Amino acid sequence: MNRVASLVSLALVALLLSAPGCKKRPRSHDIPARLGLTGGTLLFEEDFEKGLSAWTTTPKNWRVEDGRLYTGDKQNENEGLWLNAVPLPANVRIEFEATSVKGNNALFEGDIKVELGGRDLAHASGYVVIFGGWKNTVNAIAKGDEHGDGRLAVDSARKVKEGVTYRFVIVRLNSEVRWYLAEQGGKDAGEPELLLQVRDDDPALGGDFGFNNWNSRVYFDKLRLFAL
Repeated sequence: MNRVASLVSLALVALLLSAPGCKKRPRSHDIPARLGLTGGTLLFEEDFEKGLSAWTTTPKNWRVEDGRLYTGDKQNENEGLWLNAVPLPANVRIEFEATSVKGNNALFEGDIKVELGGRDLAHASGYVVIFGGWKNTVNAIAKGDEHGDGRLAVDSARKVKEGVTYRFVIVRLNSEVRWYLAEQGGKDAGEPELLLQVRDDDPALGGDFGFNNWNSRVYFDKLRLFAL
C-alpha cells in the first residue's frame, strides 16, 4: 500500500506542475549554453577611427595607432581605459578583437585583459577577464582580486599566440558570465568557443567596461555592445 500511495503522490505532483501558472521556473544553470551569442540591441560600437573621446583614462600611454586602440609602449600597471559614452546594461554581450605583440618588451607577455561590471572606473571593481596573464600562463575570470581568491574560473591550457588576432565574445546574462574566444584568420579560425564561465550568486552588475593591462603590448579594435 505504501508503494501505491507514493506513486499516487508523485502523479499528483506532476499534474500540479503541468498546470497553468504552476510550471517550474528555470534556474540559472538551466540557461542554454549559447544563449546570448546572437541577437540583442546594438548599444555602442567603436572602431577607434575618431580618437578616444568616448573613453576615460589616467595614463597618457593609451593611444590610437593604425586605426586601433593600443596599450602603448610603457607599463600601464592596471590603469585602464574606461568607456564613458554608455553604461553596460545588466544583460549584455561584448564583442571585440585583440592582438598581443612583443613590441618593445624583452619577452612576449601575452596578457590581454578587459574588465566589466564595476561601478567606479577602477581596476578589480567588477569582473576581470584575463587571457595569457602572468607571462602567458593563466586565463581567468576573476571578481575583485585576480591574484588569489577572486579567481572564479581558471584555465592554463590555451596560450596567446604572438601577433594573432582573437575575437572575444563576453556574455553577462542573469547570474552568469561566459567568455567565448576564436582566432581570426589562419587555419585555426572559426566560431567563438566557450573558454570559461562562472555562475555568481552575487553578480557584479555595474555599468563599467574597460580595456586594461599591466605591461603587455596589445591592440584592441571593433568593439560592439549589445543589450540582451
